[in-house]
Amino acid sequence: MKLTLRSLRLKLAVLYTVFALISMVCLGCFSYVYMNYALETSRQVTMQAREERFVRFIETWPEKDKTLSLTEKLDRLSIAIAATDIIQVYELDGTPIYSSPGASAFKVPWPHQPCIERCFGLVRQYGHSIRTLNHVVTMDGRQLRLSLSGKIDEHAEMMENVRNSYLLFCPLLLIASAAGGFVLSDRALRPVRQMTAEARSIGIHDLKRRLPIPNTSDELQVLAETWNELLERLHTAVSRLTQFTEDISHDLGTTITVMLTTASLALHRKRTAEEYRAALRTITTECEATSRLLQDLLAVTRADMVQQHIDMQLVPLSELVCEVADNLRAKANLKHQTLQASIASDAWTMGDPSLLRRMVGILLDNAIKYTPEHGAIAVSITSDLQHIHLKVQDNGIGIAPEALPRIFDRFYRVDPSRTQEEGSSGLGLAIAQWVAGVHGAAITAASTPGNGSEFSVTMPLATEIPSAELISLAAEQ
Repeated sequence: MKLTLRSLRLKLAVLYTVFALISMVCLGCFSYVYMNYALETSRQVTMQAREERFVRFIETWPEKDKTLSLTEKLDRLSIAIAATDIIQVYELDGTPIYSSPGASAFKVPWPHQPCIERCFGLVRQYGHSIRTLNHVVTMDGRQLRLSLSGKIDEHAEMMENVRNSYLLFCPLLLIASAAGGFVLSDRALRPVRQMTAEARSIGIHDLKRRLPIPNTSDELQVLAETWNELLERLHTAVSRLTQFTEDISHDLGTTITVMLTTASLALHRKRTAEEYRAALRTITTECEATSRLLQDLLAVTRADMVQQHIDMQLVPLSELVCEVADNLRAKANLKHQTLQASIASDAWTMGDPSLLRRMVGILLDNAIKYTPEHGAIAVSITSDLQHIHLKVQDNGIGIAPEALPRIFDRFYRVDPSRTQEEGSSGLGLAIAQWVAGVHGAAITAASTPGNGSEFSVTMPLATEIPSAELISLAAEQ
């Protein structure tokens, strides 16, 4: 795969490098500040202890030798300290009393503040870093200004070495992090490239192939499994669509052939009026079958729409079912079937009347279609406190157990040769299930081959049932 500026590998490598840079900068700054604070604090503690020992030494000297003056005592004390440690004593008015004989580069004047409490400071002077402690103390029976200063060049050199080390090694570590990030991102995305290459090689005629699933128990394994599930659904959908296209093409071809043949024969020579009516009846029958097929296809298209307008209103389901049963009773009579209805009178629900009428019509039409002559069909409605139960039963041919889980699938036909003769498109039950779903209902099927089938729809019962006056008013309108 070609590496571009928008490549995920490059983006991951850059993000890894930026994260490493921020981490190194934060660690370096924290280490530098912490070490500087630690060195500064330790130096202050050392100078404070030195001041206390110095004052205690001066105060206890008279017990041993009262002949020395303060200056002489200070001068002798200076001999025992390092040349870079300076002792300076002033009167309260700033008049110098004593300054140890150290190098003048390390002698720092009294700051512009009283320093009744200890005043610590850091001064850069003549290229040296000098830590100072200024404090008003009591020595030799009077208050004096005591100034202690000491060179801390080694501390400054240590901090400078730490800083230079970070400045030297951070770019090297950054380069190593960038290279490592690129390698790691390339290695992490290798399974993705493999899945991409495999997915590109899968075509519409090769949907049985599946992507390799890495046994890593991570997101990549989930991604591969998800892709395979998608391919399985696509394969199933394409297989059903292919089968459906073949069936529909055959049905439409047969219908067109019958209509053309009938019309051609009728026009071939002069016919009697009865013969013309017979030809027109044949053509009308084929047109009705084609019309039903187109209606089913339009209903399926509507079911696939993401946003669909459902005209929800209070529907008297009992009257609706009775109306559909009356309309189909003539069709049942043609096969000498009995169609019985046991309908509760107070079954009201919220829904779209046209869709509910279509769902009930599909269930009753299927029962009539797959029940042999002299068979029996029963439709019933019962209700409880929360639900309405609609059942359509027949004593027809039934459904095989292996086909029962798939009867609500689109384009599925239990017996393609028989359903084709009956004018079935394999979409009726799928449409019925969709109608039930958009109304918050559940549809189930139970069947025994040779003993008939039973379809049950459980729908929500309307919470508010209109009064008798409103019902009669609606009937009059």
